[in-house]
Amino acid sequence: MQQPELLDAAVVRAWVSTAARALAEARAEIDRVNVFPVADGDTGTNMYLTIRDAAAAVRAAPADAGGARLLRLAARAALLGARGNSGVILSEWLRGLTVAATRGDSLAIALDTAARTARRAVAHPAPGTILTAAESAAAAARHAEAGGMVGPAGAAARLSSTDAACRGAREAALRSVGALEPLRAAGVLDAGACGLVLVLLSLAAAQRAAAEGVSGASGSIGPVLLDIDLRGHVGHDAPAPAAGDDASSPDQGAASGGVRDAGRHGHEHGGVATDDVELMFVLERSASAADFSPGAVADALRADLDDVGSSVVVVGGGAEDGAGAGDADRSLWQAHVHTADLDAALGVARRWASRGAVSRVSVRHLAVPPDRWAVVVTTAAPALAAELARGGAVVVLDLDVPPTAADLVAAAVGAGAPRVLVLAPEALQPDPVGPGAEAADGPEAAPEIVRVVAPGDVHLVAGMSALAATLDDPREEDAGVPDAVGAVVDGLRVGGGPAVTVGAVVKRLVAGSPTAIVTLLPDDDVPDATVEVLASRAAAVSGGADVVVMRTGRPGDHVAIGVEPLDADAAEGRA
Repeated sequence: MQQPELLDAAVVRAWVSTAARALAEARAEIDRVNVFPVADGDTGTNMYLTIRDAAAAVRAAPADAGGARLLRLAARAALLGARGNSGVILSEWLRGLTVAATRGDSLAIALDTAARTARRAVAHPAPGTILTAAESAAAAARHAEAGGMVGPAGAAARLSSTDAACRGAREAALRSVGALEPLRAAGVLDAGACGLVLVLLSLAAAQRAAAEGVSGASGSIGPVLLDIDLRGHVGHDAPAPAAGDDASSPDQGAASGGVRDAGRHGHEHGGVATDDVELMFVLERSASAADFSPGAVADALRADLDDVGSSVVVVGGGAEDGAGAGDADRSLWQAHVHTADLDAALGVARRWASRGAVSRVSVRHLAVPPDRWAVVVTTAAPALAAELARGGAVVVLDLDVPPTAADLVAAAVGAGAPRVLVLAPEALQPDPVGPGAEAADGPEAAPEIVRVVAPGDVHLVAGMSALAATLDDPREEDAGVPDAVGAVVDGLRVGGGPAVTVGAVVKRLVAGSPTAIVTLLPDDDVPDATVEVLASRAAAVSGGADVVVMRTGRPGDHVAIGVEPLDADAAEGRA
């Protein structure tokens, strides 16, 4: 039976919906084998969330939308919603596929374009991961299209391009354990490669359903399962790739955001540098901007980020390079980097903000996984953003285009915890999401999102401190966490002003009741000596309270102050 082409609208709708459900089912299993380039256990989650956004965009499209339009909507949504290395690379793979398919290329050529487009997005590809699987899938599809692949032994029919691509990707995933030392050491397959196998298997299922007249968009396609054992492989006994193998060739393969030169680019053996953070942002420019040649924006931005970090991936484009990531008036790119120098990386984002608009800026610490509660905050203070990320927050940074409530929701959904506390001003607070709310695709519930209004930066610091203390208290139930944090934030006494005047402000704020913590947030132009004097005075007038000092990273001579009163039990103990 002849399978429909990729541009068939029914195939596109069924594909993205089925892929989202498949990745939702497998996300935990894929997360558990995520050891490269960073063993942060989120590849399955990131790929699921990226495809889920694509599926939501397709689901919201008009019923009469054609396949080409649906693919473009899916690619754009995936780019804007991409999470982590693997999600960003997957979005670029989908974008390349869309570009080729909408210009009428065959599926095999489209898969080849997708693989090459995605590989170019990675600054320093390493062998044996998601892009190796993409290349293997494309090669197998081209072979099948030329009539050169047959099905299993005894089967009369030759493999379709899609089924051949599935086989090629699956074989690459199975080989991946021998391609990289972190995978060999752990005895696991590459997480990103396995995720791509699921995406391709979902495409094959959608094509079969459309050919048979089954409506796949409604979920009537059976579950697509990853029939691969991801763990328990040979480990250190697995042979390294032989010279000349695809997996070891410098011109073949790629990483799930991975890097080849661990000495220069960071994460040797899948480890996490202790102070590395992940920075992501979206760049938007006019489609008519003529200061870069077609395709050169991504190359230039990638080179800039490569100077300040590792795991660099830049994806997207627009009308000027035929990429179709934007629309008729604007072009979009998503940038991703791991860095120990957030200030330098943000300097890159600021320079590009002068050439366009930078939005959806997010920062998270790679070595601090979420606890029972994740927390999302927003601030315009870059140095404070780094400190909050080190404390476990996902930080949505106000760097150029102000963040929106939708940006905070996206950060909360991608935080990787069943419950998420959002600390932000009232105007940016998203609608709360109760426990058990269903996600649009897949079997898993959306995270419970609880709001705590935090008007300023000192409220964020107090809230983060209260969250850590509450989670460490064995007497505190999860249900009581938001109230405990909210009580501290609501009870905070705040003030501030030029550094030369804030000594008196601190004295006024601590008067009248015992004080637990005094927080000082000086801007960058306040001299260190002045900050030391202010901290000493704060400790003296507060009766020995803890004094927390964090630089904001903003220019200026202002110092923000937060005073947390001592609760009654603690005050009695101090007395």
